[in-house]
Amino acid sequence: MTSHHRIAHFLPALLAIATASCATTGGVREPGPAVPTVEYVTRQEILTPLPLRVRMPAASGAEHVVVLVRTWGSRGWHPMELARSGQTWAGEVSCREVSTVTGDTKYFFVALDADGNPVGGSGSPEWPHVATIVGALPDGAQSLPGGVIPMRCHDPADCPPDFPGCPAYDVRRRSCRTDNDCSEVQRCGWDSYCETTPRDTNASAPEEGHEEEELEAAVRNVRQRYRKTASAGASRVTH
Repeated sequence: MTSHHRIAHFLPALLAIATASCATTGGVREPGPAVPTVEYVTRQEILTPLPLRVRMPAASGAEHVVVLVRTWGSRGWHPMELARSGQTWAGEVSCREVSTVTGDTKYFFVALDADGNPVGGSGSPEWPHVATIVGALPDGAQSLPGGVIPMRCHDPADCPPDFPGCPAYDVRRRSCRTDNDCSEVQRCGWDSYCETTPRDTNASAPEEGHEEEELEAAVRNVRQRYRKTASAGASRVTH
């Protein structure tokens, strides 16, 4: 099965690689790649996860990699931290977030050091990383090189979850009675489970200036969040 993927270097204008030694107590850290790389599928079927993978040089000092995701027709960029293994960070946009809406999903990656300072970034409104969601692909669902083919979720419109004879959700969702039971970016769906705010399938792409401003705000929020976490950790150690 052919995989559609792209490996892209981090944009030089956003990359700030540290040159410090990477020796760590108890051994030498995995060196990682010579340059940062990003891997993702460029086309995927509806209701199917979007796998993501980032590799960073150890010299960068990266401790966290966060991907900001903007699905077609949605508002704002939603952060998602990738899980780390050595110098590789990986994760996926869930099948529920992909949903049944076709169009482009955009990514912007931010790498941060232990203090929450950015040490690299990749993507922009003008030149984003894009995964195009379609109804079906000739080769079926796509995976990253060496990865497992992602499983497609059932469509809740065809078979409500937890209904006798219907499969349970592949991704656990919070049960709810009102919107107040869900997060700020979710609402209580018709099936009494929290869901992301429905997107307008006829929505046009946002104006470039607005999208860029929203991305800048999302990056600032990520930086502030990890800086606060780092400061709180340092305070606990001090006391």
